[in-house]
Amino acid sequence: MNDRELSEVMVPFAAPVATDNFMTEANRHESGNALASNSEANEIATIKGQVFMAKQYPRNIEAAWQKILGECQRASLADRAVYSFPRGKETVTGPSIRLAEVLARNFTNIKFSYDVIERRPARGSQPGSSVIRAWAWDLENNVMAERRFEVKHYRSTRSGGYNITDDRDIYELEANMASRRIRACILQIIPGDITDAAVAACRQTATSGIAMMMQDPKQRVALIAKMIRIYDKMGVTQDDLETYLSCKSDDWTADHMLRLKEIKSSLEDGNSTLGDYFPRLAVDDKDEVITKAQVKQLMEAAKATGMQGAINTELKKMGIARYADVPARRFDEVLQMIQGFGVPSSEEPAQVEGGNDELPEPQQEATE
Repeated sequence: MNDRELSEVMVPFAAPVATDNFMTEANRHESGNALASNSEANEIATIKGQVFMAKQYPRNIEAAWQKILGECQRASLADRAVYSFPRGKETVTGPSIRLAEVLARNFTNIKFSYDVIERRPARGSQPGSSVIRAWAWDLENNVMAERRFEVKHYRSTRSGGYNITDDRDIYELEANMASRRIRACILQIIPGDITDAAVAACRQTATSGIAMMMQDPKQRVALIAKMIRIYDKMGVTQDDLETYLSCKSDDWTADHMLRLKEIKSSLEDGNSTLGDYFPRLAVDDKDEVITKAQVKQLMEAAKATGMQGAINTELKKMGIARYADVPARRFDEVLQMIQGFGVPSSEEPAQVEGGNDELPEPQQEATE
């Protein structure tokens, strides 16, 4: 492929440059324009090289298929590879964002990402927004799938939500919302039978690993207890889980545990909300939040540890954006979490077996 052909390939897919609509041409310095042009030229040259290499080394579909199935045998991937959520009277399952990335990487010659086309500033009480393009490009076949969408700089909370103005929070919001569209673009390019085979392989790996653990009474009790604890931090009680599964926890099987794992993956990927599975929590979105005095108590406790950054990260993992958004029923839980950061390493309480909140990896039989 010569330079002219490569240029013709590049034209339809030239990445747009993010702009701010309040910036005028008069505000741009000539040196800035020159730098931008140079950067764009370098980007085009890089992608031309990638297109050239894709043509020189085309994918071997059979080899790609085997690599994908091989990756699906990893318990750490299978544990987060599939999501499920209810749609009407049916349950929809599909590949998670992590599995879509594995598919693209092993299918080879696929480039995927997202571009922030424009950031629109806030107007009065109205939040700003970002116009984003998510895309996946098969360099070998010159086929592109893309999604364009707008994201408001706004975060919903139990107390009603608020506008986002911090650059880091905006970037995280953009990346989170773009990842779902990137997955859709990747799956539009990857052959459907390969995707279906990967989902089935991951489910088989996860099921066999869980089934092996469930056969051991001690591991079974620990696994179920950890699953209940993970959902309890989301506000989902054991009764909620038992009602959803139509089965008491004492009778849960490997299939029940797999369904709960897939729901967890769906929630983490943002495909669904707790209310989709547990109707009680759909109404619970207006839970009473803690008082101002309790907010002050939490903030002072966090300040005393000197680890506010780590505590804020942990709060986000718990689905809490600000101290003022802490539900009243979770005050003691949050306070205990914060105080845990103040325990010196030499005085940390010993961890009991199964004490962390991550599900253990299925034990794999040793092979020669």
